[in-house]
Amino acid sequence: MPAAAAWADGVSDAQQTLDAAEERLAQISQEHAKLQDEADGLQDQIDDAVEGVLEAQGEVQEGRIRLGDMMSYEYKTGGVGVLKVLLNSENLSDLLNNLHYVDSVQKAQAEEIERQRQREEAFASALDDMNKKKDAQMAKIAEAEQKSAEAAQVVSNAEAQLAKAQDEAAAAAEAERLAALKAQAEALAAEQAKAAAAEPPAEQPQASAPSEQKPPASNDSASNGSNSQAGGSGNTGNSSGPAVDQAGWKTGSASAYGSTTDGTLGKPTASGALVTETSMGVAVPLSWPNARSYLGRQVEISYGGSTVVATVNDLGGMGGGSRSLDLQPGVWKAFGASSCFDWGVRTVSYRFL
Repeated sequence: MPAAAAWADGVSDAQQTLDAAEERLAQISQEHAKLQDEADGLQDQIDDAVEGVLEAQGEVQEGRIRLGDMMSYEYKTGGVGVLKVLLNSENLSDLLNNLHYVDSVQKAQAEEIERQRQREEAFASALDDMNKKKDAQMAKIAEAEQKSAEAAQVVSNAEAQLAKAQDEAAAAAEAERLAALKAQAEALAAEQAKAAAAEPPAEQPQASAPSEQKPPASNDSASNGSNSQAGGSGNTGNSSGPAVDQAGWKTGSASAYGSTTDGTLGKPTASGALVTETSMGVAVPLSWPNARSYLGRQVEISYGGSTVVATVNDLGGMGGGSRSLDLQPGVWKAFGASSCFDWGVRTVSYRFL
């Protein structure tokens, strides 16, 4: 075959290869942009859903306090039983009045228990709705990541096919088009890297006690370590680094603080909010890149079959990032701990909303 004809065939093959690559990359870019827009739109829905969850969660916590006070009063007073009413009644009129009082107390208790059941159901429903939206968003983000990877593969395949032709003149003739494809694929990769930067890094792995917990449910026992203050080094606990799934859940270590003993109760956090007996805040490590950007963000935490939504309002040393979260009193109490020392350091599942 004449050299001119071979060169023409080489150019034609190169053009066809790049035509197909450009067409597919254009489709991928459109699909990627659509997925990103859908993920951003879902974030608005998630933000609205989080407000509902926080409101419902607050009502549940207030209800638990009321029930606790009611049960505490019953315990301290010995309750109001029929026998006690009979013994304390001097006449029939007193007996009837006292029986009416007992009936009213029992009805009030039953009504408060029923209201609490309804509050718990409302919280569970709001949480389920929020999680469905967050799961849908994470699925869109995962699809977008796949599109970005596919774009890189399209460019790599096109480059390989041109190299196979072993026709330097043909490859050179389409070099600018290939460079443009590479730039387009790199732009998609940069968008994904920017999105990934908003997520926390993995914990620093340690050699002992690897966690086998899978999100969203974690239920290990408390460590024997003492609690750590948000700004102190404290007990680092044991962790092999968090496992991550496509729904954005991570598994990591969580310590606790907020007592008169550790000196943090009543103290201001990095955001200016005070640590109180009921504060639903958490601290994240100062060692995380752009750690202050997490302030004000909500984080969903799962442990022992229970889920709590807390707000990041503090920053701490936390063993140089060997722990992911430091829980304030409202959070560790919601998980059933009696004190931050009782909580110690435990493995939880969490994801930022």
